This record gives sequence, structure tokens and C-alpha cells, in this order.
Amino acid sequence: MNTDTKTQSLPTLIADLLGKDGLNIDNLFADIWKRMGVATLLHRAGFHKRSGLDVTQVVYLLLLWVWLKVDSINMFSRQSMQCFTDSKKDVMYDYLQREDINWRSLHSKIAQKVVKEHKLNKCETKAFVADDSVKIRRGKKMEGVSCHFDHLTGKTVMGQQTLTLGYAGEDPFDRLRTGFFLPLDSEIFIKKRIQAPQQEFIDGRSIAAKRYHDSLHMSKPHLLAAMVKRAIANGFAADYLLADAWFGNKTTLRLTQEFELTAC
Repeated sequence: MNTDTKTQSLPTLIADLLGKDGLNIDNLFADIWKRMGVATLLHRAGFHKRSGLDVTQVVYLLLLWVWLKVDSINMFSRQSMQCFTDSKKDVMYDYLQREDINWRSLHSKIAQKVVKEHKLNKCETKAFVADDSVKIRRGKKMEGVSCHFDHLTGKTVMGQQTLTLGYAGEDPFDRLRTGFFLPLDSEIFIKKRIQAPQQEFIDGRSIAAKRYHDSLHMSKPHLLAAMVKRAIANGFAADYLLADAWFGNKTTLRLTQEFELTAC
């Protein structure tokens, strides 16, 4: 691992962690991976690879790359891991392009593991948190890009609008009563002036094709409702649904009534 990682470009908590003396980030990430039993979760989520680099190694490198917030896989391979080879870089790109990989299932299983390990289900007050954000994207080959109004800049921009569902509450074992936030699910909402995919899906019934179809044809309230229903089906229980005022529509209000959630 290159110890000269530019921590100023990383999220504050990660930058502070990386700045500690004597910290070997490779070992830290490996310990978390082992303690969480991610290899087992990958198997349960249906992750597999017939040949070449083992799937656990591929996903390990992908998650490390995302966690370090490096600009690209290529930069990660050249600057962040000295032992990284071009063949591994190609494997990572190829795996990201697979249409049959259920990343949502893996995400949910890891979140379930975190809740179980930290006993977050024992919190007296728990809430689902919904939010949306726009990331400006200008690349002509960038997929999932469409026209959105960005409330932060007050302008209409071309980019990807991500709708995110999180899980929040008070840590039941923390005397300071600090809270926790756990991401559960996310969707890209595609609206108008759509920048179509560079190529058709190999299988229109694949996981990637179905998710793109939902992003293209479902409204944001319906995408949110689907995410909340999946979270509840996966064992996440909450008392409240926290969201911005614009989520106060008929679809969302019916959702809160159906699952006895208090809208805030």
C-alpha cells in the first residue's frame, strides 16, 4: 500500500483514520472483512466466478477502491497498491460490467450483519431515512445520466440523481447516546433528456437490465416505496420515515400508513 495517499481528498472520518501513526490500512480492511464474514455473505448473495482471480479477491479490491475514494480503478491500480497488476485491473472492470451480479443483495446482507453484530435492533427509536442527491456528470459515455434540477446550485444540470434509503437510530449501548446511520439501498432516478446506454443489455431479464428499467419507468415515490418494502422484508424494523418535504405525496403517505410508520 502506498502510504502517501492524499487524505485531504477522502471523507473526514477515513482521512483521520488513515492519518494515525503505525496504521496499516491493508490489515485493518482485512480484519474487518474477516470479522464480518464477507466471503460467506458473497456466497449467500450468489456471487461467483468460474475462472481466474477468485471472486472474493475481486470484490475485496473493488470495495477497498471505493472506500479509499480513488478517482478510478486505473489510478487505484497504479498508485494505491504497488502489487496490483494490469490483469487484476482488467478483472475488476470486467466484473463491474457483469449484468447478473446482485450488488443490492450483498449490500442488504452486510447491513443485516452490522445490525446483528452491534445489536442495533434493540434501539428504542429507529427510522428509515430517505434522501436524494444529484451528481453532475458530463462524460458522453456515462450511462444513467439525465436532466435534473439541482437544489444546491439552483440550476438544471445533466447528471445522475441518486435516491438513497438509510437506517438511523440511537446506539443502545453508548452512554453518550450517539446515533448511527446505516445505508440500506439506493437507486438512480432517470428523468428526461436521457443519455442512453452505450450498448444493449445482453439479457433483458438480468438484474442490471431490470434495475435500469425501474430507474427509467418508475417515479421517485414509487422507487422509495419499493426500497422501504424490501428493507422491511429483509428484517429491518422502524418507527419513523424521515425525508424532505417534497416526499409528502400520496404514494409515500400510503406507504407510511401501510407499515405504520410516522412520517417526519
